[in-house]
Amino acid sequence: MVGAVLMKEYGVSMNILGLRGLMSPGLLPIKKAFLNFNLKSMVPPQIGDSLENIKTEPKMAGSDPTLNTLIEFNLPLPVDELFTPRMACTVFDSIAMGLKQPIVGNFVVDVGKLMKALKKEREDETADLQDVVTKIKKYVMGEAVAVSMRSRMKANMAEMT
Repeated sequence: MVGAVLMKEYGVSMNILGLRGLMSPGLLPIKKAFLNFNLKSMVPPQIGDSLENIKTEPKMAGSDPTLNTLIEFNLPLPVDELFTPRMACTVFDSIAMGLKQPIVGNFVVDVGKLMKALKKEREDETADLQDVVTKIKKYVMGEAVAVSMRSRMKANMAEMT
């Protein structure tokens, strides 16, 4: 029996800057390339039915288009590193005023690796902040002790005179 995979809702925000060095698979040069992010490739089929893939708009012409697009989505993803997904992406070319969209290429974004790196970064930042708080507490306590010592010394000096 296979156990259920623990899922957690994640907010994903990606800034897509552009594509570089695209080569046409056919005779025609690259006209207006765009990306299709296959969100369904990251979740189980029962969840994937309710998702829509995200496409960028074909804007700039040529083999080095600058897309400069922000995409954001929320998605339930597995928490266990063993099951973290990779997002399949496809690059299309829009030719003949968008009537034909041949595939230029495919690539994957290792979402699991990015999640792991972000988790480590947050743990490191939290540890650093905890260290700062500890040092501040020690400093404040040290100052409190020093003030208390000075008060006692002044009181002792006052008694002696």
